[in-house]
Amino acid sequence: MSENEGRSPEPASEGEQPAEPEPEQSPPPESTQTEPEPEPTPAAEPAAETAAAASAVAATPPPPSPATTSEWTPPPAAATSTPIPLSRLSDYPVVIDVPTDPGQNRLWGIPYVGLLVRSILVIPQFIVLWVLGIITGLLTIVSWAPILIAGRQASFVYTIAGGYLRLSTRVAGYVLLLTGRYPPFGPGGEHSIDVTFDESDRQNRLWGIPFVGLLVRWIILIPHFIVLMLIGIVVAFMILVSWVPVLFLGRQADVIVQWIGGFYRWGVRVSAYALLLSGKYPPFRLDN
Repeated sequence: MSENEGRSPEPASEGEQPAEPEPEQSPPPESTQTEPEPEPTPAAEPAAETAAAASAVAATPPPPSPATTSEWTPPPAAATSTPIPLSRLSDYPVVIDVPTDPGQNRLWGIPYVGLLVRSILVIPQFIVLWVLGIITGLLTIVSWAPILIAGRQASFVYTIAGGYLRLSTRVAGYVLLLTGRYPPFGPGGEHSIDVTFDESDRQNRLWGIPFVGLLVRWIILIPHFIVLMLIGIVVAFMILVSWVPVLFLGRQADVIVQWIGGFYRWGVRVSAYALLLSGKYPPFRLDN
């Protein structure tokens, strides 16, 4: 046995403190990359809250449109929505419609041949007009009676005398190339050229004095006869060239329709006043 092993350890001196044991060092933790924690997702709203929010949105009225609150749009006028012929707006009780020509065969524009052929085609119409003219002349003998008794003209006078004026205007418009549509036979029927009368037109009973009313009316119409004679000269020159637009354009010129149609319109109004079909003095104008 050695010397050191045989001795017991010496006690520490008084001034010295016993050495503290060194703490045991734990092995360093393994370096591991920690994954980032996922962001917490918001909790879903309960079904009750979702239903309440949807019902609140549905119950909220939509905001008013700016067009209904800031500006008022007036309804369209009836004259623009429903087209009405200008002649129907006339305040005169006798209305003569002579519309513009929509088109006709160019062969009718052969110089003067078209006018001649149409004059031959309307020979049956001339016979009807001759018969209606005789009856109208006979009616003037008694046409004053309804005005004297009732203050208005009888319906049968409008049918016969008015039918005579209507058919004569249609035949003239066809012969003079204002329209390509052949006129119907008789005082009535449908046609683009038409003459209508206001049969409810009231007249002074003094015009019903036998034959005196007719005579006075013919006298006061003398200014119209003079103006119609002057306009007739212009119309005669237009008839000489009325075939030109039909030949080159396939339709009659609007200016010719306005002048020739206006001439016949004026003449029909004067004739209606002279035959006691109207109690209003005719105006001095070509249009309605």
